Amino acid sequence: MKLQAKNQTFMRFVRYHTPYTGSIFLAMVFALVGAVCDFGILQLILHDAVNALKVVSGNSFDEPVSVRYFQREGSDGMFAFDGFTVVLADAGDALRYFLWLLGGMLTLVFIKGFFVYGNDYVMARVGHKLAFRLRNALYQRIVSAPLGVLREERTGDLMTRITEDVRVWQTLVAAMAGIIRAVVLVVFFVSAMLITSFKLTLFVLLFLPLLAYLITSIGRRIRGASTEIQQQSADIYSQLKETFSGIKIIKSFTSEQKESERFRTLNWNQYRSAIRRARFAAFLPPMIEWLGAIGIATVFGLCCWRVISGQLSIGWFMSYIGMVSYMFKPIKTIGNVNSALQQCLASAERIFYLLDFGPETREPKGTRNLATGKVEEDIELQDVRGAVTFQNISFTYTQPSAGNMGNGQTTPESVIKNVTFEAKPGEVVALVGPSGSGKTTLLNLLLRFYEVSSGMILIDDVPILKVNLESLRQNIALVPQDTFLFDGTILENIGYGCPDATEEEIITAAKRANAHAFITKTPDGYATPIGEAGMKLSGGEQQRLSIARALLKDAPILVLDEATSSLDTQSEALIQESLVNLMEGRTSFIIAHRLSTVARADKILVIKDGEVLETGTHETLLAKGGLYQQLCAMQFS
Repeated sequence: MKLQAKNQTFMRFVRYHTPYTGSIFLAMVFALVGAVCDFGILQLILHDAVNALKVVSGNSFDEPVSVRYFQREGSDGMFAFDGFTVVLADAGDALRYFLWLLGGMLTLVFIKGFFVYGNDYVMARVGHKLAFRLRNALYQRIVSAPLGVLREERTGDLMTRITEDVRVWQTLVAAMAGIIRAVVLVVFFVSAMLITSFKLTLFVLLFLPLLAYLITSIGRRIRGASTEIQQQSADIYSQLKETFSGIKIIKSFTSEQKESERFRTLNWNQYRSAIRRARFAAFLPPMIEWLGAIGIATVFGLCCWRVISGQLSIGWFMSYIGMVSYMFKPIKTIGNVNSALQQCLASAERIFYLLDFGPETREPKGTRNLATGKVEEDIELQDVRGAVTFQNISFTYTQPSAGNMGNGQTTPESVIKNVTFEAKPGEVVALVGPSGSGKTTLLNLLLRFYEVSSGMILIDDVPILKVNLESLRQNIALVPQDTFLFDGTILENIGYGCPDATEEEIITAAKRANAHAFITKTPDGYATPIGEAGMKLSGGEQQRLSIARALLKDAPILVLDEATSSLDTQSEALIQESLVNLMEGRTSFIIAHRLSTVARADKILVIKDGEVLETGTHETLLAKGGLYQQLCAMQFS
């Protein structure tokens, strides 16, 4: 099964390069021209020049001397070519002949350099294109994935897949320029060697199966170690993110040494895996070189005997030994690149895992109406009044069973249980209850961050499952419990999600959120950078910007999840004043632990363990003497 999975990964890896087939073919053509140039250099210098030197050495030129160039001697009596004859009348002609040979060699070197440049550039360009495509696709998968999927993943691991794993893949594609040249060179020179001497070349090829076995077996070990290294990199990224996010907690609990030791352990584990991979990778080149040396030495001895017996010329001998050397050199390159390939396949497995994330059900086209039998298209919400109805809503979250992580076994956890209520247009509905009772989850179902397990949610009598997801969320403004601001200016953060908003509209929203006063006191006003996650602002200031952002959206339905939780008493009073104006004419849902903030709600739902226990106004619920009255008593006492 593991072998089959690895083969599937490899085939998928290969298919991912299909859009770049033209560029890869062009790189192969460049590599072929380079191989021809290498062959020409060997022919001119080691064959033609050596044979010519033997003829003219010590010759007094009493008579003109004939030499041949581009002559091919088939040692097995096949594929012989007499080449072209040059007549040398004197020593000056001989010198000019050799200068022409040197000039031809330099020309071939220049031509080869040009095409090697083209080969490298084309594959580097493919690598950058592929990395660009992969990172965009991975990021799209993350932002489109359901929250239930993302909550099971570590942020550091996702970051590693997008950065490190893609970088490994890109590096391999760039290195493919070398392996393309190596493969083309081996094929070309093996073909030339077979033409030159079929028997000797068959003998040389006997070493290739052993080389292939070594490259494959060591490559498997490198791939295993690479998988460990990438996973350990994810562990390191995760701890770094935790450290940066929780540095205040670490320092307040004086846990610097503890966290340093934890990081040291993660770093040591990666070091050990990296050393093991380096050991395998370093072992391969000398093994290839040793086998290559044995092959060259054996062929050298056989060729020497045939030259001594007069069967072959010295030029043929030098040329053939040169081709054997040229063949074994790129095999070493192939072995080195195979190490990079195995590392890349380990990264590709991690990338494909993320690419396989399914998106949210954004466009449920083709929903069949059981009553009419017709297929209904997506619905775009228009002129929303704000009537929201929850009908027998239940939600069960499925998570991996304890002790069965990774085995596919799951345990259902019922979070919302048969909840039914209605919010009329313009009503303010408050959800209160103990922590973990399901208040936030219930409103997450309204936004379809999660899909209901049973029941139906309707907006203006339209089931939200039939509504286009973008249309649904455009009509709901959210102020979440955990305020999040982006690294940018105050103006950019308030205007986030409303790119067409004018500066005047943004300032108006800030005033209604009671944020304008503190904004104008900052050094650059609305152009003031707030730092990563709004670190340059206080918690209350961050929350007011978040409320201003929701105000600017001007949606008919408003969700406030602990919107005043980060505010001091004075700031809360300012926000409560703005919320009265904000909620006027809008259907609003408020989640709050501070019961003073929900006292004026039109309807209060008291939730415990995913069930609605009580419903009413502040006064009626106090009079009942139930859970709401107990919560008020505990809080105000």
